[in-house]
Amino acid sequence: MWARSTLLSGFLVLVAVVCLAGRAVAELLTALFPDGVPAYDMGDGVTVETRLHPEQMPLGLREGGFEFMPRLDQGVGYSSNAFPGPHRRGSWQVVTNPALSIGSNWSRDAFGAMLSVRDTRYLALPAQDRTDTTVSVGGRIDIGNGKLTIGAAHVVQHEDRGQIDTLAVDRPIAFQLDDVRASYAISDGRWNIVSSLEATNWTYSGTTIQGLPASQSYRDRVVVQGGATVSYEFAPLRSAVLVVRAIGQDYTHAAAGQASEDSTSYQVLAGIDYDDNSLWRWRVLIGGETRQFASPRYRQQNTLIAEAGVRWQPSGLTTVSATIGRETQDAAQAGVSGLVYSSARLVIDHEYLRDLVFRASIGLQKADFFGGGHQIGTTAGLGMTWVMNRNARLSVTYDQTELHGSGIPTETLVTGYSRGVGLITLRLGM
Repeated sequence: MWARSTLLSGFLVLVAVVCLAGRAVAELLTALFPDGVPAYDMGDGVTVETRLHPEQMPLGLREGGFEFMPRLDQGVGYSSNAFPGPHRRGSWQVVTNPALSIGSNWSRDAFGAMLSVRDTRYLALPAQDRTDTTVSVGGRIDIGNGKLTIGAAHVVQHEDRGQIDTLAVDRPIAFQLDDVRASYAISDGRWNIVSSLEATNWTYSGTTIQGLPASQSYRDRVVVQGGATVSYEFAPLRSAVLVVRAIGQDYTHAAAGQASEDSTSYQVLAGIDYDDNSLWRWRVLIGGETRQFASPRYRQQNTLIAEAGVRWQPSGLTTVSATIGRETQDAAQAGVSGLVYSSARLVIDHEYLRDLVFRASIGLQKADFFGGGHQIGTTAGLGMTWVMNRNARLSVTYDQTELHGSGIPTETLVTGYSRGVGLITLRLGM
């Protein structure tokens, strides 16, 4: 599974995670662009939890060369802190998530689409209710030994209060993302080259802070990026990798009295992707980014960036995955030109029985703002999934989030925040 077919997708994942200029961090990107759509497939290998058991999968609906996979997730749970204020406000919540995925089963080329709606209702705090939607479509055309991939996505989401660099608003901020991207991958012997181009438009809705209107239009921006990933397979399943990328950001509405945060960035990373075809797979990429701002008010930022991951499968029943990363992100605060985002995460999946899978995870995030100050977030989670039959599975999860900061304006950013969320979800599929 980790052979050449997933080697290129791994590189594309790296490019998206390290080089996507926007407010979304890696965890959010996965939610924005679900797996299964060419150009937006964020899958990074097969684990105990994600591998397919054909006898446990819904059959779906087949029409000609297409497969339609509808599903419905219905969850009920409790959040210990669903409100942004200094005092904890808990609430029961109901989460409804219908989705439809469409995929082709052609011998060549590929097509995929995904429509997903996630509605969250807080029974004690209806002002915090939110509805998120994602529509993505993509296709791949096989041209000789090359592959042309094109995709587009429209996303309406809300910023999660437990994320790094979240504003202390009265309710989650809604934002809209429109994205188009194209890439061309070609293989020639030991060489693999992927060139890509992407344009993303971010639009933020207004909100209130302590009851007062707070426009978020100063965060609206258009991001255009292009680059290439080159790899050389010096041994089977072992490659040297080079990533280069140029990113331009155009802020369309500067805040009153604030200098424009328009910028141009250049990134270079190099490293190795290594798979011993048995227990271990790891990759390490290290490089640098220089970000130059159009306004003389903001000084040039030179940043060490990196991404590393390791996966260990001591048996067919257990997968241990660890990732660390360092990258730059845009800041939510007006007048702050950006931040350095560092993260580490450990996930353990264990298949206790063929129809019972456990997961445990811990994570650490840190934001160092260009203008000074930092923020630290920690996450921990436990989960269990019971595959009841081909068309139904039951999941029980608990996630704990902590967020603290130092040297940052507490009236603007969420800090000293703690939340635990327990959720029971029934998934029905056809």
